[in-house]
Amino acid sequence: RGHDLTPTSVALSQDGHTAFSGAKDGSLVMWNVDEGRKMSSVLPAVKHGGETNNNNRNQREILAIATSDDDRYLAVGGRDNCVRIFDIRTLGKSTTNAASPITTLAGHKKAVTSLAFRSRSLDLYSGSEDRCIRRYDLNAMTYVETLYGHQSAIVGMDCANKNRPVTIARDRTVRVWKVEEDSHLVFRPGGDVGSAECVSAVRDGWFATGHDDGRLSLWKEEKKRPVGDAIVAAHGGASGVTRSVMCCDALGLSDVLATGSNDGYLRLWRVSTEDKGAGIKPLDTVPVHGHINSIAMGPGGKFCVAAVGQEPRLGRWDRVPRAKNRFAIIRLKVDEEKEE
Repeated sequence: RGHDLTPTSVALSQDGHTAFSGAKDGSLVMWNVDEGRKMSSVLPAVKHGGETNNNNRNQREILAIATSDDDRYLAVGGRDNCVRIFDIRTLGKSTTNAASPITTLAGHKKAVTSLAFRSRSLDLYSGSEDRCIRRYDLNAMTYVETLYGHQSAIVGMDCANKNRPVTIARDRTVRVWKVEEDSHLVFRPGGDVGSAECVSAVRDGWFATGHDDGRLSLWKEEKKRPVGDAIVAAHGGASGVTRSVMCCDALGLSDVLATGSNDGYLRLWRVSTEDKGAGIKPLDTVPVHGHINSIAMGPGGKFCVAAVGQEPRLGRWDRVPRAKNRFAIIRLKVDEEKEE
């Protein structure tokens, strides 16, 4: 435990020894993964009645966090419409209650819902409910450009080695941005498929999406439709309604994909990107009670960390009242399961 309200997002350092989690109460916590303990509170929770503005607690909700590959920077976004950048090397060493960001990047007009660093670089992308994607260069701590195209709120993004971030939005499209060429590709699931809730880059040119109607799909940049057969109800359903796939994360340089929902299980999938037989197949399940709002796979697939709580990341519907708001460390290659 470390959060009063539902955790919404998690991120891991490159070596997997340190993790970060953000929550709806505005708290940001740094964890020691090896020992399964809380290292420090980077940002404290905003308490009820403690602020003159009654909306302050909602505005301090953290919705997305991301770490750079060199373990230098932590980016934090939320309902304050800003992206705050922290220096990971100095976190936990401050004597004050809250760490101070080294810079705050303003510009979005609505909540920042997604963040992604380009692999092996300090290029940072942020997606927002204002339908815009903003690009930053953290070498100079500056804003670079804004990418336009989505017709509705952006809810997720990821970026592999190529400078081609992939984004999803409520307009039921998936878009791959060719930043150098100043253009982008539009992918439409088609038919009665719901809008995507999560996206993860599997490798350059390949990505997976999870949808609010329970579908799990694999995509290739060269094709406008999903590759292979989509998993129709990846996390089952209740009362005739399928559960949405709330989060997903692919293990780099491998064929393993993890997904989360509120069915009581974290599910692992095997992803094939071969020309023949490309698709997604079930691999394993791990019991986790509550809404799984975010997953980050550890190095080598030995473990993953997850944000688990009573409510979904972007709302307060469909509560799981007996679930605990917690940061979970889930060991994948040994029999034990450890949660904090």
